[in-house]
Amino acid sequence: MTPRRMHRVESARMNRTWQRLWRATLISATLAVSVLALSAGLARAEIVHLASGEVIQGKIIRVDDQTLSIESDKGYGVIQINKSDITMIEYENRKRDPSRTVGIGYFHRNAPTVATASTTDYGLDALSLKYWLSSTDSMDALLGYYNSTTNGTTQLQIFSLDLRYANVFQRRGLADLYYGLSLGFLSVTDKVSGNNVNDSGVRGGVFLGTELFFATFPNLGISAEVGFYTQSVGKRTVTDLSTSTFPTFAVRYYF
Repeated sequence: MTPRRMHRVESARMNRTWQRLWRATLISATLAVSVLALSAGLARAEIVHLASGEVIQGKIIRVDDQTLSIESDKGYGVIQINKSDITMIEYENRKRDPSRTVGIGYFHRNAPTVATASTTDYGLDALSLKYWLSSTDSMDALLGYYNSTTNGTTQLQIFSLDLRYANVFQRRGLADLYYGLSLGFLSVTDKVSGNNVNDSGVRGGVFLGTELFFATFPNLGISAEVGFYTQSVGKRTVTDLSTSTFPTFAVRYYF
């Protein structure tokens, strides 16, 4: 094997190692906040129907693997119920209002899978921090980082920071339909794709998506979206769906 070939193989190996570590860190953080949703009992249940025919009305304050605790609105205090005894839960028929809540989670988009990444591969999985300005408007900051080195020399390094604004134009039950704008900054060092990039750049675009919530865990949201972006790094500019990281999805837990 020629030295050049060995260099590319080693670079690809390091690339995959760093990618797995970065994704594992983001996924672990997302799983951690998801566990909070399972243990914090933040569901806003109204009516619990039991197999015996009994109906309990109140507010769910805790949920674990085996039981559900509900604070009765009839003055009976906190009642603990085995999940196996529950046949149905009805939730209050009111519009969700996420105003002033903060969401943290994992934002997935197309990331480099080999060291020979092209300009359109400079999208990264990212850590998401989302803040709801009102019941329909939100701001989201995405922080992504990727690094591949060989013998201490950087072969491919990407840092990205994106700021996004989204507006919910329709809310149907537990689903939000939204559109938005995005503006991002990239810093790229790329010595392996043939582009020889060591520069910064910008990207921006528009997107359309939906975010789904769950009746039993209303603080957990899963979103998916498509978009149209333009990206410019160094001397190359790309404008198409590929730089929109199609398809994109995210998992967030809201506090």
